Amino acid sequence: MNTMPCFSPVHVVRHSTGEIKIVKDAGDAWKTLLDDWPADEGSCFMSALLICMDVQRGERPAEEARLAFIAAAVEAGVPVLS
Repeated sequence: MNTMPCFSPVHVVRHSTGEIKIVKDAGDAWKTLLDDWPADEGSCFMSALLICMDVQRGERPAEEARLAFIAAAVEAGVPVLS
């Protein structure tokens, strides 16, 4: 059972397939950043990874992970649909 707090879903276009990926919590965001991201560098990318880990440990609110993930998407040129 997933007990991680969810946030308003973010729809992004997956780098590897062009399909739409729905990201709904810090775990999804973290996995997407590591597994399906066009770049593994950048200040927003690194910040998003750290914030997602903090959220998963209960040290930050889920909304911070959402905002950091969107910033990383903008930085990397990943289309955000929501």
